[in-house]
Amino acid sequence: MTNAPEKQHILITGATSGIGKQLVKDYLLDGHHVHAVGRDDEALAELKALGAETIDLDLMDREKVIAAFDKISQIDVAICGAGMCEYLDMPNFDSSVFMKVMSVNMGTLSHAIEGVLPKLIASKGRLVGIGSASAYVPFARAEAYGSSKAAIHYLMKTLQISLAPQDVSVSLVVPGFVETPMTKENDFPMPFIQTPKQASQAIRDGIASGHDVIEFPKKLTLPLKVLGTLPDLVWQRVSEKMNKK
Repeated sequence: MTNAPEKQHILITGATSGIGKQLVKDYLLDGHHVHAVGRDDEALAELKALGAETIDLDLMDREKVIAAFDKISQIDVAICGAGMCEYLDMPNFDSSVFMKVMSVNMGTLSHAIEGVLPKLIASKGRLVGIGSASAYVPFARAEAYGSSKAAIHYLMKTLQISLAPQDVSVSLVVPGFVETPMTKENDFPMPFIQTPKQASQAIRDGIASGHDVIEFPKKLTLPLKVLGTLPDLVWQRVSEKMNKK
């Protein structure tokens, strides 16, 4: 378990599947007060039975998000993990798919930030956003997903600067591949894939240590960062091989 100095009030979006659901379970085991935000009724019931305060909420509805989060008395850590992934198959560029992925991944995050920020300012807490190692190097078919994650990277790193005067800490999580319902749809090799438990441990350890960037597994994220600094021809060939159907 991750040791914490005291019981914290933690809000997690995307809490009904994958990494988010595992985070809720692990933080509850660690004795924290957890607000689990999601749309899956069965999963919410399961998490409520474990001790979480559950919120059935459409994060794309700005007004409802702000109203729901305003009712929460305290938030020390907000982990914004809601999102989706769909791939594009060239040469058919489906702008509706592209805009859906961008809208959901940026919309759920931005609405959540607006809703939790007053609470985090009051508690001098920590805001956590989930990016992706896919933002380091362009991958074929991930035009929509990768673009949305690159935007999240920029947003979270900018907030690290702009929220510092309010004593709000900001962490960017950069995971590689994790075994989730979303990655089960992938039809390409996923090197060094992690379990939700491994992902949860890495994220909780990074938050507890106050890391601005939480990357895992290093054996995947570090090479991708290096590839991103190499000439275009090199990483383009690597990307094509990794994402070839």
